[in-house]
Amino acid sequence: MYFKRFPKTFYSLDDRDSVQLVTSIFLRVGFSDEIKNNLSIFDEYDIRDGDTPEILADVLYSNSQLHWIILHMNEILDPRFDWPLSSQNFRNYITEKYNDIDAVHHYEDVDGNVVNGHVYLNSSSAFTNFNVGNVVTNNTNVGNAVITAKTSDSNVMVTVSDGGFKTGDNIMLVSNSQVSANVTSTTATVGIPVTNYVFEDRANESKRRIKILKPQYVDTIVKDFNSKLENVNG
Repeated sequence: MYFKRFPKTFYSLDDRDSVQLVTSIFLRVGFSDEIKNNLSIFDEYDIRDGDTPEILADVLYSNSQLHWIILHMNEILDPRFDWPLSSQNFRNYITEKYNDIDAVHHYEDVDGNVVNGHVYLNSSSAFTNFNVGNVVTNNTNVGNAVITAKTSDSNVMVTVSDGGFKTGDNIMLVSNSQVSANVTSTTATVGIPVTNYVFEDRANESKRRIKILKPQYVDTIVKDFNSKLENVNG
């Protein structure tokens, strides 16, 4: 239904050796800010596992083809990326994206702002050739830092510029990859470590609450949509 009334355009997949008449799916017919910002015509809804725009439209409007209303009202361009993943799909996504979902993604202050972490790294007498000012990188996960203090051959303080460090990581000097050490424990003195899992989970959950147009306004919205398409089509 959504693309049925869209204008047609000519398109070639083979450098114009042949041309086809196709629906112009790149046309964006949106709703006015007055409509989108009118809170009285919406309810809030938290998307649950298994929900899709089509399922919600069928349940709420008795017509799955009206899923475009839900997408438009929430400015969702691509449900594959702008709709929250189910628990299983989320797990598949993060395990495919990261080598270690429990590795440190970044550090934050108490207000949730991203900050440079200040972290003590411990390793049993392995920091002999590590010195203040050396730049180190995480050889196991993502993490880059500069050594700002060294209390012993077993303990250094680093300021982390991106990524992070956790127990079990192997780190090395950027200037000499032959110099490395295994981290046996860490203590963050500035910044709270946020793992890859937590970072991605937050992003996924932020998509869960959406606005749902109240059913009594659907006919008005559909008429408005059709009217705008008629103007586009001339």
